[in-house]
Amino acid sequence: MATTILDFDDWYRSEYSRVLAAVLVVCGADRSRAEDATADAFVKALERWSTVGHMDSPTGWVIRVATNNAHRRLSRWRRGRELEETGVEFAEASGADVDVWRALAKLGPRQRAALVLRYADDLTQADVAKSLGVAPGTAAATLHQARKSMKTILTGEGK
Repeated sequence: MATTILDFDDWYRSEYSRVLAAVLVVCGADRSRAEDATADAFVKALERWSTVGHMDSPTGWVIRVATNNAHRRLSRWRRGRELEETGVEFAEASGADVDVWRALAKLGPRQRAALVLRYADDLTQADVAKSLGVAPGTAAATLHQARKSMKTILTGEGK
């Protein structure tokens, strides 16, 4: 546990955009759904701020809550379609590789979340585990399998 509690207002202002971006990419939700899920997660964080504010990674906690909210709101088939559309729009706007975003959309939710948190959000493997609510070994295995799946999708190897 962190020794100092953060100021909620300052933390919220500094982390909102980052959390929203993670929810958009991880869940493939349209912007309004992602904003709703993110807002709900921040409300939960505020309600529990005496605990959440002491966490080592309150941002990781709120990302997990927001992505769980968004996942519950979207059907599995629609998540994949929306992720691809959102990811391609994001990729085109940012100059990122569209093929990578399309491949990412083909992964399962846990693998997709692990890769985004690790590489797009630049979290450590330990923080990925905390954000996903899994053991460090599970996060490591998930990241390994996700990278392997991405390679297969992008190169066509194994077909």
